[in-house]
Amino acid sequence: MKTELVWILVTLFISVNGEDADHIDTDADNDDEAALKCDACKIVASKFAEYFQEAQGKLRLTTSLKDEDIIEAAEATCDDSWEGYGVTIVSDQERLVGPGSDVPLAKEIESDAVWPRRLQDMCDELLGETPDEKTLYNIWASGSSLTDYLCKGEGLFGACSSSDWGPWPGDEYDDYDDAGDFDYIHDEF
Repeated sequence: MKTELVWILVTLFISVNGEDADHIDTDADNDDEAALKCDACKIVASKFAEYFQEAQGKLRLTTSLKDEDIIEAAEATCDDSWEGYGVTIVSDQERLVGPGSDVPLAKEIESDAVWPRRLQDMCDELLGETPDEKTLYNIWASGSSLTDYLCKGEGLFGACSSSDWGPWPGDEYDDYDDAGDFDYIHDEF
């Protein structure tokens, strides 16, 4: 509850002060994939919102979902196949596009087998670092932005607020380049 309140206050502070939390200094020497990582995080946040909306709609509830329904929806998000994503060029910069993306499609999409795995790994990492699934659901249910919580904070939650967010989740796995063997089932935490 305390975490949710903090994120709601941070979101309010940003909107009141007019700060642009979506701005990433991609000209920095730190990370030439900063915009792609931010795009990926926003897509994951969008997917969580989609699955919570779907779960809420299936039960036709005006009240909160049960804990087991929340956990099921959150885990189903990360278990998604994450197909249909690729890179396009916008203003001479690579950007990630696909379902849930807010990046305008400027040119042809270049699909790559690595995107389903990267998005699922990012989903798993963000979910694993969240205090619990109910935290995400409560943020979504309150009308606050999951993107603000998951992507515009600090550390792992700072893909859109840092030009040096770090390596892609999962890059250290030995089989990462072997996309043909990826079975789309996330690791349990």
